Amino acid sequence: MAAESSPSLNVADLDDVTVACQPALELLATLEPWIQQQQLAVTAVAAPTGFEGLRAEWVMRQWQALGLEPQLDAAGNVVAERAGTGADNGLVMVSAHLDTAFAPGTAVRPERRDGRLWAPGIGDNSAGLAALLALARVLHQARLRTPLSILFVANVGEEGEGDLKGMRHLFSSASPYAGRIRHSIVVDGPGAEQITCQALPSRRLKLIFEAPGGHSWSNLGGASAIHAAVRTAAALLAQVAPQPGVLGCNIGVVQGGSALNAIAAEAILKLDLRASDAAGLETLSQAVRRAIAAGLEQENAAAITGASRVRVELIGERPAGDLPADSTLLALVRAVDERLGIGSRLERASTDANIPLSQGRSALRLGAGGSGGGAHTLQEWYDPAGRTLALQRLLLILLAACRLP
Repeated sequence: MAAESSPSLNVADLDDVTVACQPALELLATLEPWIQQQQLAVTAVAAPTGFEGLRAEWVMRQWQALGLEPQLDAAGNVVAERAGTGADNGLVMVSAHLDTAFAPGTAVRPERRDGRLWAPGIGDNSAGLAALLALARVLHQARLRTPLSILFVANVGEEGEGDLKGMRHLFSSASPYAGRIRHSIVVDGPGAEQITCQALPSRRLKLIFEAPGGHSWSNLGGASAIHAAVRTAAALLAQVAPQPGVLGCNIGVVQGGSALNAIAAEAILKLDLRASDAAGLETLSQAVRRAIAAGLEQENAAAITGASRVRVELIGERPAGDLPADSTLLALVRAVDERLGIGSRLERASTDANIPLSQGRSALRLGAGGSGGGAHTLQEWYDPAGRTLALQRLLLILLAACRLP
């Protein structure tokens, strides 16, 4: 694509962009077998949050073969800038997270079965990484040029206790790209209808219960850290009823104890609190405080000896943010969807886009196409049917965004 005299683009008129990238759109329609191979290959490289290094190296090798010059930044993100043709040093970032929601040691053996791809993480987010590979390949093979540079990012720390580590770094003063990124397109998971332009806030807590511990018979009746944790969990669940789209509390991890016949000296609960607004998040936090007070009171009243206590650690907090309704990026996505016949919808969710949205930046999350299920379980699956349309959507949006101010 040749550089224009003006960096702006009328989002209602995508004719020039569509015509210029028609060969690339047609190329995408032929790449599904290759894309599936890449998706299966990247899934086979385990990448638990905090241990994304091997997968990052794999992505770097693939990007190098596609004409990019990737490098690792200080956070462990893989970044590769594809230079634009204009004098403007602005960037359009397109990203997908490297990490999965599974513990180290989880067996990952991707396979094809019944027309689907199966493996933990096959959709979230190997589908997103495969989409970035497809975009990089068609840009390289079709020799498309853009006015603004494109920043490809495979980032760390999106899942679990990663606390959006990779994105926090990219949009911090420590990053050389933070001041240059004009628009951010986060590619995460399957689907082609969602436009995540509202950031769902969340708070992650670690509750550490402690007690003297002891022998289950000779110290019978001693205060138990596990009993205190269980009583707290029950008190919390009794208070908080899930309200889809509004708020919810998940007890994601329960740990503790050392032996069947030992009174637990330590127990841990890890909580994920989510709400559509700050008031809802505070409501959940208050419920946690009341549950802790009730759980400790019940356990210590029941104990014959000793007492339980608790420490609360904040292990993650995702900020809220909204893309304005009059955003040029949002208007662009809507225009592309109308052109392609995609009935898209706006949604609120917790993604890497939370960070730029919380800073008032132009950002949103889009799906990588296809469909899937079983996310964050060992039975996760991905169906690639319809992926081509979603990738064509991403390509048009990316190329057109490189003309936006």
